[in-house]
Amino acid sequence: MRKLGVLVLFNLVLAHQAVAQSSQVQGPVSGSSLTLFGIADIALAYGSGSIAHTTQLTSSGNMQSRLGFRGLQDLGGGLGAGFWLETGLQVDNGGGTAGNINNQPSGATNPDFMSFSRRATVSLMDFWGEIRMGRDFTATFRNRDQTDPFGTSGVGASLPFSMSIVGVTSTRASNMVGYFLPEGLGGVFGEVQVFMGENVSYKPGFQPNAQPNPQDGNGYAARVGWSGGPFGIAVSSGKTKYAQTATTGDVEAYSVGAFYDFGVVRLTAGYFVDEKRQFTTVKSKSYIAGAVIPVGPHQFKISYSSSGTDEFTDPRAKKLAVGYVYNLSKRTAAYTTFAYLRNSGDSAVALNNSITEPGRSSRGFDLGLRHSF
Repeated sequence: MRKLGVLVLFNLVLAHQAVAQSSQVQGPVSGSSLTLFGIADIALAYGSGSIAHTTQLTSSGNMQSRLGFRGLQDLGGGLGAGFWLETGLQVDNGGGTAGNINNQPSGATNPDFMSFSRRATVSLMDFWGEIRMGRDFTATFRNRDQTDPFGTSGVGASLPFSMSIVGVTSTRASNMVGYFLPEGLGGVFGEVQVFMGENVSYKPGFQPNAQPNPQDGNGYAARVGWSGGPFGIAVSSGKTKYAQTATTGDVEAYSVGAFYDFGVVRLTAGYFVDEKRQFTTVKSKSYIAGAVIPVGPHQFKISYSSSGTDEFTDPRAKKLAVGYVYNLSKRTAAYTTFAYLRNSGDSAVALNNSITEPGRSSRGFDLGLRHSF
C-alpha cells in the first residue's frame, strides 16, 4: 500500500510538471522513469455578439486538454536522455487539435486527427542545461502564457495571445533545436531556439514557379529572465522569415512580462509588440494586467487586456475577464469564467464563436469541469 501511495504521488508530481510550461529544465538525471499524464477539461460555453450568439459544449475552458507520455533515462554521471510526446484533445467530440509541420500555412494539419502537435521532443541534459529538439512552445509565447491568469485558455484568454499577428509560430514551432540554461544560476533562466521551414533551396536557373521562398518558416526565438523570492521578470524576442508580399512578410515578436506574488494575491503584467513586415509594415501593440487570488480550495482570477494595430482603420479590442475555480481535489476542479470585450475602429473580435459588428461589443462565459491525471 505504501508503494502504491508513493507511485500515485510521483505521478501527481509529474502531472503537475506537465501542466506547467515546458520551459521547465531537467537538470542532472539520477534515475529512469516513464510517465503517462494528461488533462480532460470540458465546458459549456456561451458567446453573444451584435449579429449572432452561440451555445456549445467545448474543450479546454480552464486548461488545455491533453494526453502525454514522458520518459527519462539515466546515462550515468548525471547525464540523461529524455522524450516528451504530448497531444491535444477535444474532449467534447473525441478529436485532436491542429498542428503545423513546417511553420508555414502549407503545413497545417487536420484538427480531427490526433497527433503529438502540442509537443514532440527528445532531450539531452546534465549540469550544463538541456538541449531539446523537435516541436515545442516558442520562447516568445511563454511571456504571453505566464502573464495570463487564464493560461491562454477559454473565454478568458488574453488578447495579446488571441490577437497576435505573428501567425503560425506565435505559440509553437516545428523542426526546432533549443538550449535551456540550467537551474542554480542565482535565479537567472533562459532559452534560445532556432527552427526551420525545411524548404528546398534551388540552385540558380532551376527555380520552378510558385515554389516557397527557401527561407519561409525559418526563424529563432530567445527568452531570458530572473526570478527570486516573490518577483520575476523576463524579456523575449523572436523572428520567423516569410517572402514579402502585400499580405505576408517576416514576423517579429518582442515582449516583457513580470509577476509579483504577495502570497494573498499574485499580480502579473505584460507588454507585447508584434510586427509583420509586408509591403506596408503592420505593428501590433498589446498589454495585460492580471491577478490570481487563492483562498483555500477557491481561486479567483481577473485580467484586463488590450490589443490593436497601427493600421489606418485603428482596430483595437479591450477585454475584461473574471473567473472562479473551486478545487474539488488536487486533480479535479470546477470553474466558471465571464468575459466582456469591446471593439473599436474596424475590429470585430467576438467571444466563443459568436459574431459581432465592427466597433461593437461581445460577451461570453464558460462553465466547466477539469480533471488531471
